[in-house]
Amino acid sequence: MYRPAPIRTERLLLRPLEIQDAAAVLRFRGDPTATQFLSHSALGPEENCARIHRLVEAADSSSVDWFSFGWAIELCETGEVIGDGRTWNSAEPPAPGKIPADCGSLGYILHPSHHRRGLGREAAGALVSWLFEQRGTQTVFAGVYEPNLPSRHLLAGLGFRQDRHFTSAQDTTGKNLPSLRYRLDRNSYLIGPGTATKQVAPPD
Repeated sequence: MYRPAPIRTERLLLRPLEIQDAAAVLRFRGDPTATQFLSHSALGPEENCARIHRLVEAADSSSVDWFSFGWAIELCETGEVIGDGRTWNSAEPPAPGKIPADCGSLGYILHPSHHRRGLGREAAGALVSWLFEQRGTQTVFAGVYEPNLPSRHLLAGLGFRQDRHFTSAQDTTGKNLPSLRYRLDRNSYLIGPGTATKQVAPPD
């Protein structure tokens, strides 16, 4: 079983998501505003717990080549879980995914009360760095609904560029919104102030 070491940034600690994080995660995964531009609508307690169980099981099943990791995003100052992230190249590791083994996907969410502080960029930048530096990823992909301008600006600020466009008719999540796929190649990624990361020893 492989579990990634926590990552510390200037203001955040990103660590593997655990079952006991369910109540904290429900604060934003159960919020209609926070989930407006996610692939799912606001989750109820049972749905949220089931999702976290799937993420933890996927992490425990991850291999060198095929992986899926959920991350709790903690505010260092208070220890509060203010968001979560996901890095993966397979939905059901160790089974192969839909993208090459040397590529990866990125997802993230923050509680709305912590928006507009650069924390989303800091967290996403940390996970991008982890994918490139710890996993040896060659290309990182991220999907975003077209109306989600803050997330599009965040990705552009990290050096991502638009790669594909999907119409609302192609949406499979029920949101019926057009979406974009962004990509960032290893030889061109940008990590700015506040996103420098370091591995920290796993907790005892």
